[in-house]
Amino acid sequence: MIRNVMDMNAHYGSLNAAFLEARISVWVMNVVPAGAQNTLPLILNQGFAGVYHDWCQPFPTYPRTYDMLHANGLLSHIDSVGCSLPDLLLEMDRILRPEGWVVLSDTLGPIEKARMLATQIRWEARVIDLQNGSDQRLLVCQKPFLRK
Repeated sequence: MIRNVMDMNAHYGSLNAAFLEARISVWVMNVVPAGAQNTLPLILNQGFAGVYHDWCQPFPTYPRTYDMLHANGLLSHIDSVGCSLPDLLLEMDRILRPEGWVVLSDTLGPIEKARMLATQIRWEARVIDLQNGSDQRLLVCQKPFLRK
């Protein structure tokens, strides 16, 4: 069961809107990354919860808060601002509940780096090719309940 979702690169709050349109009852925290276009006022004007955050720093929340983390293009953004991808994935591991899901969409290079790191922290990870001939990939991971 998914109750708490974080959209780590919320853009305009479209993931939140998609859940509402599908009548799926979840709470979504929309995060606008520092250095990206500041769309937080648009998110808040829609009545959605949201914050502005620098992903080079830890996110101020309790461990194991979220059932699902979603990010479209965040890996490329992190690389462009000089943040550490391993630190980001460890932060994601900290705030993700056991048996929680991570869904990342980005280009092939960052997705492959993230997949390797995800397997190192013992997440189940799989890459999905979105379109033939496109560089876009989807990385779907699940954090296991027990570490082996």
